[in-house]
Amino acid sequence: MATSSQLPILDADKSSARRISRRQWVERTLSGVTAALAFPSLTASHPVHKHLLSASTLDLAEAQATNANWKPEFLGAHQVETLAAVAERIVPGSSRAHSARFINTLLSVDTHENQQRFLTSLAAMEGEAQKRYGHPLKDLAENQQNEILAAASTAGSGHEAEAPRGRRRRGSIQGGSGGEQKKDTLRDHFENMKGWVVGAYYSSEVGMRELGWTGDVMFESFPGCEHPGGHS
Repeated sequence: MATSSQLPILDADKSSARRISRRQWVERTLSGVTAALAFPSLTASHPVHKHLLSASTLDLAEAQATNANWKPEFLGAHQVETLAAVAERIVPGSSRAHSARFINTLLSVDTHENQQRFLTSLAAMEGEAQKRYGHPLKDLAENQQNEILAAASTAGSGHEAEAPRGRRRRGSIQGGSGGEQKKDTLRDHFENMKGWVVGAYYSSEVGMRELGWTGDVMFESFPGCEHPGGHS
């Protein structure tokens, strides 16, 4: 019987739990009430959510991420390094989880629209690094990378900006009953990147273990994220 300091066991079949795959983990978490805890800040509208629900895509991305002879299918080498740096700052441990590789494979089978939005978001992070420090983001010190992402995560969102009714704003996103154009800001690009990173990390073995999978059991509820700031 679990004590008050223990989490109740969801799956008592240890041999089955020990062999749980990324796909099985995602199926269990996204279909349950614990989805918000397992994938913090990930909305159903984010492109990565669709990929997490595709067994074939998950299996492909998992195989590619752990392939010793891995080569990027979509992003270039510089972009992969930039993504890896951003991912590690958003969720420490992402490098061990091969999150950049995993995301790269998902992008390679995504729509052109989602691919372009990701590239724009990644370029926005790189542009901010160049503006502040005159160097690529991947080459900056950890504290400098953190400063950029902290500024991005607290900036205003173009989707929350209020515009007078009937006035059309230039930008890439159209929304609202008045048909206003809403432009992605640095905050919006950060949120886009964060969704990809959260989906990749918390569906990996490293992320699974952080959320309570021990290799023997799974839990029906998860401990809270202990990373500073909770990736908000």
